[in-house]
Amino acid sequence: MAESKPFSVTVHPYPSKGVRHACVYELGSSSARNALVFIGGLGDGPHTVPYIRTVASKIGAEEGLSYSVFEMRIRSSFSGFGWNCLANDVEDISAAVKYLRGIGKEKIVLMGHSTGSQDCIEYTNYEKYHNEPVEGFILQGSVSDREALPIEKGKEAMAKAVALATEMIKSGRGDDAIPKSQLPFEADPWPITAYRFHSLAGDGGDDDYFSSDLPDEKVTAIWGRVKQPILVVPSAEDQYVPKTVDFEKLLAKWKSFCPAMSNLSGLIPGASHTVDLPSSQEWLAERVVSFLKSLDK
Repeated sequence: MAESKPFSVTVHPYPSKGVRHACVYELGSSSARNALVFIGGLGDGPHTVPYIRTVASKIGAEEGLSYSVFEMRIRSSFSGFGWNCLANDVEDISAAVKYLRGIGKEKIVLMGHSTGSQDCIEYTNYEKYHNEPVEGFILQGSVSDREALPIEKGKEAMAKAVALATEMIKSGRGDDAIPKSQLPFEADPWPITAYRFHSLAGDGGDDDYFSSDLPDEKVTAIWGRVKQPILVVPSAEDQYVPKTVDFEKLLAKWKSFCPAMSNLSGLIPGASHTVDLPSSQEWLAERVVSFLKSLDK
């Protein structure tokens, strides 16, 4: 991983119903006509995913593209994800999009990393949320939490915790935190409600968008809803993808249900979940630039 270096951002305070003292942090020129809004995954917040700075640098150097990159703190940022849900994320992101429109941004594209990819898919449900529209989406690290968590935490421990969460929800305690002693997160001091745990780890949970075993009718409902152009670039060496899953085949399946998916979609060579290798970051940045250019055609 490249050594961390100081970097500068422009801080934009903006009104948000869900986030106190909300700000978006802009990488690049404030005179750019368009905006790429980056949303991280579980435990992330502004500036916690280094590769986006490589992307921002590549975008800024591309003559005529005129995009800057924005990061934001939403209610589920950092340790807040355990008390929140995708619906809250959509509300928070929509408030930022409204602000960016208000300062004159012409095209706005959402880019999600990991669970941020779930936010992007949830955001496409305009009929449900009446949220601010955007011109496109980019998904990176779009893996199934239900399939990923047992890799890291163990199948038995996860099954036990999911069963407890399910029972708590059935008894009307879905908004209560699961006791820390019952969670398979010994090293992680993150409180989480029964609802959010089941949403992430349970079969058919609200976050269950990318599992490899979803029935075709669910896949159709998810990807058929996407009408704006979308670029999907999973990591080829993602440590959170089970070895039994052929991600190239899975991506092809998603594309077959999603006419809006860009032909630029594909696995990032050599990339881990967070795209740590500089060569992988460069590939991703170039692919993002190509996708943003395609929105002008």
